[in-house]
Amino acid sequence: MDAKIVIIGCGIAGIAAAQRLIESGFTDVRILEATGRSGGRIKSSRLGNAVIEIGAAFIHGPSEKNPVFCLARDYDLLDPKALTPENQAVDVDEGPPQVPNWFTSSGQKVSPETVEPALELFYKLLDSTPQSKSHKHGSLPSVGDFIKSEALRRTAKKWKNKDKSTRQLLLGAINTLLKEECYSSATHSMDELDLVGFSMYQSIKGVDCTFP
Repeated sequence: MDAKIVIIGCGIAGIAAAQRLIESGFTDVRILEATGRSGGRIKSSRLGNAVIEIGAAFIHGPSEKNPVFCLARDYDLLDPKALTPENQAVDVDEGPPQVPNWFTSSGQKVSPETVEPALELFYKLLDSTPQSKSHKHGSLPSVGDFIKSEALRRTAKKWKNKDKSTRQLLLGAINTLLKEECYSSATHSMDELDLVGFSMYQSIKGVDCTFP
């Protein structure tokens, strides 16, 4: 119990590890953090007069199987609706309803119908990500590699009759969706997420809930 313990990183994992150690009787526990703040990806900011959550804004799969949900429930951090059995029983199949707003890099708004082919292809590729045993070792090391290589291969034939600007717009939309997928998979880049881990992922029922 007199061991000196150092925890690297003051994100939620580091804070939780320190809490567990102290509750278990260890007294010499220190957390080292490279930045000037604690919380890791849990970070709030301001946009005008509103407070916005840059990371960790919602709980995916609110149910008893989700330890993050249980912690938020135990500390009374959630809206009562998120705690209802009905909310936890809904199966959104990894795709909760969203209202899309698409803009080009120059700020021009794009209609959802225009980018629909990109969404359709992206989610088809995501659903067909190969299991770890079905591809040659090292040929497709990450989810990002698979999505990008397959998108280029399929669009070369599928979208060959579309004009160049439309193809660029749709490929840009796929790239945006790949970045958006990072927060669902809790990674900085899908290029860092290996196919082995991704194929082991299991979804949990329940409508995603946000922290009030």
